[in-house]
Order: sequence, then C-alpha cells, then structure tokens
Amino acid sequence: MPAKGTIPDFSFDDLVTSMQQGLDHAKGKITARTHRLKVGTVSMTAKEVVTIRKQLNVSQAVFADLLNVPKATAVAWERGLRSPSGAAVRLLQIAKMTPETLVDVASK
Repeated sequence: MPAKGTIPDFSFDDLVTSMQQGLDHAKGKITARTHRLKVGTVSMTAKEVVTIRKQLNVSQAVFADLLNVPKATAVAWERGLRSPSGAAVRLLQIAKMTPETLVDVASK
C-alpha cells in the first residue's frame, strides 16, 4: 500500500480490465460460480509416466507411494493398461515440472 499522500502506481490497462470485469459482474455475466479457468484437457501416456518415474529415480513402489496410489495403479499406467485422469494427471504434471515439490510434500 502506498504511503499516505502519494499516488499509487498502477497500469492503465489493469484499470480498464478491472472496470470491465466490474461491469460484467454488474450485468450478471461473471459471478463467483460461473467464472472458470480455461484449461485444456490433458492426458498422460504410459511413456510419459515412465519418464517421470525415472526422472525421480525411484522404483514403481516408491513412485506409487509418492503419488498416493496403489502400486498396481502406477504399474498399469506405465504399461498402458490404464490412463491416469483428473487429479492424477495434474499431480503427474507437477511431478514432471518440479519433482522436488512432489518429494517434499510426500515426505511431510
């Protein structure tokens, strides 16, 4: 928060965007219940799952423990018998991007 008597630093584009969002909300176009993130459908191949596990340098059993899934599920993903979906895919994306985060969270 700027000091008293100073002009806050802001971007004109941010101000216009904020005003437009306020107008959209007032018109009922945007509500807390209808505003959603635009994310694409994501899938994960068996090869990608194996790559993530190898990146972590862990066994299938440890990998399953890190993801909090049964070992049979992790093995089925790696063999292509089943595909991870929903939250599992998002968790695998996190593991792929920042493996240290997964290990850190799982170890607490």
